[in-house]
Amino acid sequence: MKLSQTREMLRPFSNLILASLDVNQVATYVGGAGEYVLMKHYGWLKNGDIGNESGYDATDKEGSKYEIKSMSYETKTPYVAYKHAVKADKYDYLSIIHFNEKRVAHIPKEEINKFIKDNTLPGRKTKSLRLCFSDPILTGLGKPRKKSLFLSLFLKYEDKQFTF
Repeated sequence: MKLSQTREMLRPFSNLILASLDVNQVATYVGGAGEYVLMKHYGWLKNGDIGNESGYDATDKEGSKYEIKSMSYETKTPYVAYKHAVKADKYDYLSIIHFNEKRVAHIPKEEINKFIKDNTLPGRKTKSLRLCFSDPILTGLGKPRKKSLFLSLFLKYEDKQFTF
């Protein structure tokens, strides 16, 4: 791929830039890298919508729309940076790539909608997508652990064949 003049000029500084990034800048970089990795791996096409107002990042050959979210251990938060009020029903699958774990899941929007709805009922604390691979799925009594409900959903739709 041919790089623009500006990008070519940045190339000698790439290691210095990476070393100096703060955690938020790394999260942005991981987001871009995660999108690239998934689009290349699955052969998806990048959504050309400027500003991504359409609410999804890529499409596959059949026309399915994918909203891509990336995570890493750099930010030290187990929450997927996802705003359902902004993205709901604008995609077919929410694809989440955990960069450090090299794991990805493609969760149908209907499952995300149900998860959000179920977790905003009285008695539930959050509608956040908490993904912590070290969480146990079940309590000591064998009941689903509330803080691991999204992890269970991720595992259900994880692409076990995925590598990069």
